[in-house]
Amino acid sequence: MGVEIVVDVDRRELEGAYFITGFRGFGMIGYLVSKYLALLLGGRKVGYILTDAMPPVVLIEDDGPGYPYDIYLVEDPKTVIVVNRALPEREHTDEYIWGLSEWVSRIKPKLAILVGGLRVEYRPEGEEHGYRYIVNKFYKGPELEAPQMEAGLGVMGPLALLYMHLDYFQVPAAIVLPYTTAEEADWTAAAFGVKLIASKFLGKEVDVKTLEEMGIKQRELIEQLMKMVEEETGKGDDKERPGIYM
Repeated sequence: MGVEIVVDVDRRELEGAYFITGFRGFGMIGYLVSKYLALLLGGRKVGYILTDAMPPVVLIEDDGPGYPYDIYLVEDPKTVIVVNRALPEREHTDEYIWGLSEWVSRIKPKLAILVGGLRVEYRPEGEEHGYRYIVNKFYKGPELEAPQMEAGLGVMGPLALLYMHLDYFQVPAAIVLPYTTAEEADWTAAAFGVKLIASKFLGKEVDVKTLEEMGIKQRELIEQLMKMVEEETGKGDDKERPGIYM
């Protein structure tokens, strides 16, 4: 089967949309930002992604049953958001990212916005912007106030692979990396990332107070759900690979 992307809308309805996704990593920023952007912007689930090595878990969350890789559509502005509740197993990561990036190239997005977390230890003293970013040569989006990532820092993991593949397919793309703690879900950094992407890229204002309140109420729940995913994929005892971004 490889990677099968299942959507219940005509692909033409997705063309020209913004595309947003991220992965679980430092602070769980990529997962939390993509998920709560979908919720706060009124996104509806329009599909999901199947692979040869699916985590055998369905998570019951705010908006009902969630599959490991779900696709949401926001109407205004038109935005496609892939919520990666799980990480593909390492031996299947290349296949998953290739399949996803090839599909993204076919919907011809206005801009791909990839979200992750940058370890707060690398935040310069007096830093006021709260994030760093990288853009590829096809990027024609808004000018961002923060500096791009400094020399000596880097991006690793599936987000880096997706960025490379989107560059190959000539999809305009940006990686946005709020500063975050590495050890647990960082709801403050996630709220910052949601507000930043909504306002800077999508021209929308969102009430992140709701997200901050969710963080207080759901921290334990989210951690339990992620532990379930790790146990079901056989990675419960694995440690995160060291790095600046994951």
